[in-house]
Amino acid sequence: MSTPDVIERAGVDENAALAEGFALRMSALAARLGADERGVLWAGRAAFAMSRATAQGHVCLPLAALARRHDERFHEARDALLASGVACLVRDAARADAGDLLPLVIDEDGRLYLARYFDYERRLAEALVERSRDARMEMPQRDIAEHAARIARYFGPRADDDIDWQRVAAFAALAGRLTVVSGGPGTGKTTTVVGVLACLLDADPDLRIALAAPTGKAAQRMQEALIERADKLPPELAARLPRTSFTLQRLLGVQADGRFRHHRDNPLPYDVIVVDEASMIDVALAAHLLEAVAPSSRLVMLGDKDQLSAVEAGAVFAELSAEPSFSHAGIARIASALGLDAKRLQRALPHAEAEVPVSGPQLGLFDEPPEAANPESALTDCVVWLEKNYRFGLDSDIGLLSIAIRNGDDEAALHALDSSGERAAALFDDGDAALSERTLTRLAKGFAPYAQALSTVLEGEEGDHARLFDALNRFRVLCATRKGPRGVDEVNARVAAKVREQAGIALALGAQWFAGRPVIVTRNDYALGLFNGDIGIALPGADGLLRVAFRMADGALRYVSPAALPPHDTAFALTVHKSQGSEFEHAALVLPGVFVRVLSRELVYTAITRAKRRIDVIGSAAIFAQAVREPTRRDSGLAARMRRLA
Repeated sequence: MSTPDVIERAGVDENAALAEGFALRMSALAARLGADERGVLWAGRAAFAMSRATAQGHVCLPLAALARRHDERFHEARDALLASGVACLVRDAARADAGDLLPLVIDEDGRLYLARYFDYERRLAEALVERSRDARMEMPQRDIAEHAARIARYFGPRADDDIDWQRVAAFAALAGRLTVVSGGPGTGKTTTVVGVLACLLDADPDLRIALAAPTGKAAQRMQEALIERADKLPPELAARLPRTSFTLQRLLGVQADGRFRHHRDNPLPYDVIVVDEASMIDVALAAHLLEAVAPSSRLVMLGDKDQLSAVEAGAVFAELSAEPSFSHAGIARIASALGLDAKRLQRALPHAEAEVPVSGPQLGLFDEPPEAANPESALTDCVVWLEKNYRFGLDSDIGLLSIAIRNGDDEAALHALDSSGERAAALFDDGDAALSERTLTRLAKGFAPYAQALSTVLEGEEGDHARLFDALNRFRVLCATRKGPRGVDEVNARVAAKVREQAGIALALGAQWFAGRPVIVTRNDYALGLFNGDIGIALPGADGLLRVAFRMADGALRYVSPAALPPHDTAFALTVHKSQGSEFEHAALVLPGVFVRVLSRELVYTAITRAKRRIDVIGSAAIFAQAVREPTRRDSGLAARMRRLA
């Protein structure tokens, strides 16, 4: 059977080539197993579709939708797949054994999976639901009173009659073993965590605490933020806060074979694990993390449900935080501990507005409909949204813009952008295929303070090197894409040339390296202690040779030879994905000249909220508006699977 008969082509690219290869292997396997022509055909179709889907971030696909795409009925597609010998039907995911799964899996609600992703999702759902049950257990009044006293001690008296959601989140973290806190930049997630850790250390001075994040940069920023806020605590408690942080891979102990040292049978040796930037965690890493947390330990996950999801498959944090709900008993406990009116607290609870990225059940999978899932959220009493912004008020230019984007209101978002450039949120209309010279000059001007600081440092002492990082973080260019005339590679090359010109710096070590070149590490190097997302600056040493300086969490600098660096890129411009976990005084978002698949509401929102004082959007108003209207949709069964288990 020819390739076009087996697969649905989707253009010539790397993911399509991988999907085609997988489809051909599954078709060949089905043929060897004795499948008829339709079975071989559907084995290839399903394999190709699932390979493409996972590359685009989906965990699964609705089989009914795939059948409709090929003008077939759901039952016909299901029966052909099951007859192929490479797909199995799982009627009860909770009882499924990974060893019994075939390469393709159809679950009880008609979702189609690759076997490994079905297993990841199943294991993750089970671990989350098991860990969330503590939050709904009855709590003695004495414990409520103790939690209340500690929250009052370390969060201070309430400033007004408003409900303080940081305190609500703190109580949830003290009461249960799983807490999910979602909030945008400046909503106080780190402040909340410092208060929670102070409360826990007050109760147990020997508490073992781990801080972690998906990338090295995010882990370092979390540690820096924690240290910065520690001076508000009593010295004896501040001294017990952790002084190191981990990438999740390092926390779990990644080994040479890709497996993790810590897992269900060898759990992590910590009483509390705090994970920041959890929106970047994919379904596979989330499953490994949840299984590695000891049964008695607390897990606090911090993130922003409206930010970009993981590069790999899954939108785990968005699903976990999509349905904040509290039981009547939970509301009563919180009200009692925080001195609130229970009815008022009930009315003030946020309601999910965004679509939950879940594939719904497919009718007709069984002779009778499957048993209805529990309509209550599986993570009741575990999820808290922080919405009050302490960095830029929600009525500020950036605040209004971020709300409009989050709500998908393109008209309000465009209205919040100023074309004159006088306000803190501006749109500069440059929608041609390549950036204009005028735009490049404007971007280079943003780096003028860095170029000036660099010129001063190159004439001064080595001790001045640390100041360059502050100057660099005053401005950054963010790009939606990596390739193309408006992608990060091209923008970096053109901006770097202008910055070198401003600072009067010549190239060294060939056509790439120069004094002042900022770089971003793109792959973890545990031997060097450099991690994905770390930023360095190339500077000459006393011998005149360039070394790359990296600023550590404690402010100290360490220097690495350019030849020893792990994979890296120039960092005047970053992709929006790489910018997650970072903050800049001023940022510029460069949109592509035409609408591309990666543009989405979440990408634009993530870029906008990297800026603390000013954001410039560079591109056409039409493309910006279309991106705001396009939410990311990732097919997954995690939320539905958790509801079945709850």
